[in-house]
Amino acid sequence: MVLYLKALALFYRSVLPFTLLLSGLLLVAARFYGGTWPPPVAPLLFQKLLTFPAVIYLQAQFRPHQYWFYRNLHLSPRQLWGGVIAADTLLLLLVLLVARFLS
Repeated sequence: MVLYLKALALFYRSVLPFTLLLSGLLLVAARFYGGTWPPPVAPLLFQKLLTFPAVIYLQAQFRPHQYWFYRNLHLSPRQLWGGVIAADTLLLLLVLLVARFLS
């Protein structure tokens, strides 16, 4: 379990720029085009989950051989992406809850 969490942290660090960029764009769009702040949680989480196929595709195009290291650790891309999707969605949910608490 510790090995999986370390590998997941390493993999998440490699896709973090893509996911942070998309999260930031979603929050900016919700702020300036949505009208209400803090934005409703459900639509933003749904949009975030809809953007992950694009992130997975771009990551596969830019780094096609990145999975070999993780395959040697007996981790499939599905396991890696499942952990990244869960962690990134929880991070966005935390940011939205903090924004709701502060407003």
